[in-house]
Amino acid sequence: MAKRNFLDVILNTINDVQAKNQASTKEPTADPNVFDLIRDKVQQLDQKNREKRVSRGKNPTSILDMIRKEVEKVRRQNKKDPDVETAPKSVFDRIIKKVEDKPKRQASSGIKRIVEEYNLPIDILSPELLQEIQERYQSDLKNMDHQYAKAIHDLIKEAHKQSKRK
Repeated sequence: MAKRNFLDVILNTINDVQAKNQASTKEPTADPNVFDLIRDKVQQLDQKNREKRVSRGKNPTSILDMIRKEVEKVRRQNKKDPDVETAPKSVFDRIIKKVEDKPKRQASSGIKRIVEEYNLPIDILSPELLQEIQERYQSDLKNMDHQYAKAIHDLIKEAHKQSKRK
């Protein structure tokens, strides 16, 4: 459910990046086919991923990682395609930045909650050290999320096995 909303946010971001790119006088205008290809790849992700996991028993993959991977694939494909002018790197970077913003916001709000809950005087810490703490927290959250996703996935696989036996 939240995944669908996030995909919508990314699709809107692609549209915004395309509009800004077309309006920009500072960077070359990317071929509209590049944006169409990114949009298609993102729209296909949810169903494609679900089908692979169910039919092949694959482990769950973060939708954020999948989107990032697809954007990178389109970037490489665009670079190799002699029929389509290579889009500026910034076009892809802005889309990937939006994908990476969600975990950063979660980590930032998590650290803020911890600081408030434990009444920690962080004003004595340098901004660099706080950034390092946030990055570590973000990494730990990602690992924990993956462990839970895998555990839930395993339970779903087991439930499918049991339902087939009946």
